Amino acid sequence: MTDSSQPDLKRSKGKFDPVTETRDWSAAASEERCKRLAKAKGKRLVEIIDTEDEPLPIICIFEDYPDE
Repeated sequence: MTDSSQPDLKRSKGKFDPVTETRDWSAAASEERCKRLAKAKGKRLVEIIDTEDEPLPIICIFEDYPDE
């Protein structure tokens, strides 16, 4: 299932290092929660990282919308 509002959404699995990540990010329980967080922050969701770590296995990476 592809979300037409997120055509360039990158998905990856593996470790996440919060110290070296320079982009805005949040941990979440699901991909759906990432989308809600992006909307609440007024940013676009650009990457979802599945770390498989409990209790919040999903890392959401956000960027500002480009100036239009």
